[in-house]
Amino acid sequence: MREDADTPATGLALSRAFFEATVDELLAGGHEYLQDRMAAGLVGAGSECLGFDDETSRDHDWGPGYCVWLDPADWREAGTALQERYRAIAARGFAGFPPRDTTSEHMGERRVGVFPVDGFYAWLLGSPGLPSSIDEWRRIPERALAAATNGEVFLDTSGRFTRVRQRLLAYYPKDLRLKLIAHDCAIAAQAGQYNFGRQARRGEKLAALSCLSRFSESATHAVYALSRRYSPFYKWAPRGLDGLGPVGRDVHEALGAVLAAWRAGNVELAERQVERASNTLIEVLHAEGLSQSEDGFLLAQAVEVNSHICDEMLRATDLMAPVTA
Repeated sequence: MREDADTPATGLALSRAFFEATVDELLAGGHEYLQDRMAAGLVGAGSECLGFDDETSRDHDWGPGYCVWLDPADWREAGTALQERYRAIAARGFAGFPPRDTTSEHMGERRVGVFPVDGFYAWLLGSPGLPSSIDEWRRIPERALAAATNGEVFLDTSGRFTRVRQRLLAYYPKDLRLKLIAHDCAIAAQAGQYNFGRQARRGEKLAALSCLSRFSESATHAVYALSRRYSPFYKWAPRGLDGLGPVGRDVHEALGAVLAAWRAGNVELAERQVERASNTLIEVLHAEGLSQSEDGFLLAQAVEVNSHICDEMLRATDLMAPVTA
C-alpha cells in the first residue's frame, strides 16, 4: 500500500477522491445524464462514516468505495448496469489501496455501490418512507438512524436523498426526545449514583462494573439526546462525545475519571466523578427549562422531564423500560 502526501488520510477523504476520479467512467456510455439527477457520497455503517477510522479499521470493510443513490425510475432503467460497472471499477483499487475486503453480504456488501434511494433507506431503517408516528420512530434502532445521517453527501442533483436525510437530521419528535432523556436520567441514577458505590464497597467487582457500564452508557446517551444527535453504534458513542460541545467533553472526561479512580481502588473519588457527570447533565436540563428541581439525584430530574411529555401513553410508560428498539 502506498502512502504519501497525496494519499487520503481518512476513509471519507478516500471515498470522495475515488468518486471524483471515477464518476465519469461510471456514467460513460449513455448514462451521463444521471449526473444531473443522482446523489453520491458515503453514508451508513462503518467507522469511516463517522470519521473515526484508523489503521485498525482497515482490516475489514474499509477501502476505496462510495455510494450512488438513484431515483426509483432511474434505478429500474440503469441500476443493474451501473452496479456491474461500479464493481469492475472498485475491483482495481485506488490510490495504492487494494479493493475493499468485504466480510459478508450482510455486514459489508451493502455499504458501497449503486442503490435506489428508497431501497437504501429501507435497508437501514426497515421502511422506505419516513416514520410518521411515535410508534414508528420507536421501532427503528437508534444506531440505524445514526447510520442514515452520518458520513458525507458529495452531491445530490436530484434532491430526493437529501430531503429524507434532512428530515431525519431534525431528530426525534419532541415527546420521544423527552422520554429518552428521562429514561437516561433514571438509569443513570439507579446504576451510577445509587448502585455503583454500594457494589464497589461490597467487593462485587463484576456487579460494580455492570453498574458503571450502565451509568456510562446512559449518561453518554443523555448527552446525545440533549444535543439532538442520534447515538452511533455503542463502541463509538463515547468517542463521539468530544464532538458534542463542552457538555460532551466534560461528561467524557468525568466518565474517564470514574473509571480511573475505580481501577485505582478509590471508590470515593469514583463516586465524586459520577456526581460530576450527573451535575453536568442537570445543569443542561435546567438551562433548557426541562427541570427546575434542585435535587441532585437524577431520578428526580427524570420525573420532571417526563412530566413535560404531552402524549399520555408515552408519558405513562415505565421510566426504566427501553424507549426504542
